[in-house]
Amino acid sequence: MRYSITVVPLLLSGCATLYPVGGAILGGGAGSLAGPFGAAMGAGCGAAAGSMLAGDKELKQTKEELKALTSGDVAKMIELQAGKEQSGFDAVIDGVYRVLWLLGIFGLLWVFVPIIYTRFLHKKIKANGNGTNTKATT
Repeated sequence: MRYSITVVPLLLSGCATLYPVGGAILGGGAGSLAGPFGAAMGAGCGAAAGSMLAGDKELKQTKEELKALTSGDVAKMIELQAGKEQSGFDAVIDGVYRVLWLLGIFGLLWVFVPIIYTRFLHKKIKANGNGTNTKATT
């Protein structure tokens, strides 16, 4: 559970370079239930799945470039190239925005997961008769 709370926001943030690392963490965490060998296999499979997800984004971009080249759409080719070229300042600002999104998602999870858990626990205690054992002890 701890792994998924930490890694899922990274995967949702759009940081394609973190997909293999996130997949390895999730796979290793899930595989650890089967012991050390399971953890190693899970981490390997998770890293492979993350690499495939990261490559999928590049494949889509390449398909768009190829389509623009074959159709002779010069405006689309210029737009695609302009999107690739960023100044150092723009890259830093994009990184800051990504970190802020991650912190926002983690902050929401930090607040709402305990509230939901406490509500569930409170209903469970209330159903059992205020936490006391309902069986008579003799």
